[in-house]
Amino acid sequence: MGSYRELQEATTANYGPTQVSGVHQSPTQPAPYLDDSPSVNLVGSVPIEALTAQFQPIVALRSGKTFGFEAQPYCATEGLTDQVELFARAAFEKKVGELGRVVRAVAFAECPSIPVFVGVHPHELKESWLIRPDDPLCSHDAEVFLQISQPTYSATCVHVLAEVTSRSGIGLVLDDFGGAASNLRQAVEFNPAFIKLDQELVRGIERQPRKRKAITALVRLCVDLGAQVIAKGIETDLEARALIDCGVIYGQGPLAGPMAELPSVSKWLGAR
Repeated sequence: MGSYRELQEATTANYGPTQVSGVHQSPTQPAPYLDDSPSVNLVGSVPIEALTAQFQPIVALRSGKTFGFEAQPYCATEGLTDQVELFARAAFEKKVGELGRVVRAVAFAECPSIPVFVGVHPHELKESWLIRPDDPLCSHDAEVFLQISQPTYSATCVHVLAEVTSRSGIGLVLDDFGGAASNLRQAVEFNPAFIKLDQELVRGIERQPRKRKAITALVRLCVDLGAQVIAKGIETDLEARALIDCGVIYGQGPLAGPMAELPSVSKWLGAR
């Protein structure tokens, strides 16, 4: 399953930027013929009944306690099971905003009373769905964190992000930080609640002193800017312990728990 960065790259390749959002049109083929019976509910050509979410726990590294869940969309329709293809289809049909709305509704329904991290595709930021008062964002009974992962955003996108995250209980997350997706300028300008370290920074940290020094400095900077750090892709206790020594509070990855069809509290006991 691809990351949100991969989704963005797949839907923004080989086309010039639009006038509104600074993102690109998506390369994909028209949808195959679908029976447009009134009994079939669709987002574009994507059956709503086929849309679900998959969840991965985000944990406190010292205690292993589950803090919240990252929710990623999944579609059971043949040809759209890969997130890249799903969002490429939605972008081609100009339905990314509606697709994101359905995914948020599904994710929040499965995670009552617990924080949820959901990705925001760049195309959503130029559509009205995200800022509508009847969006599922406004009805979740716990904190919601919107994840973004793109090097640049237009003024329109920045305005939408600022408006949405000004609401109580909604925060911003810079995803894939340090991996050429999110960047330091955004950390300064966007006031994120969390910054997620790219998993390539995490891999092998227990045996690479230079990585530990870099992450220690990054954590100190993020905290000074008002953001907590989440390390992605943690696979071993040794990595978790090294990250704790660097000042990282939260983590996710195979060690904490895999992606699953339903949210499940992590069974990992932490690296105290």
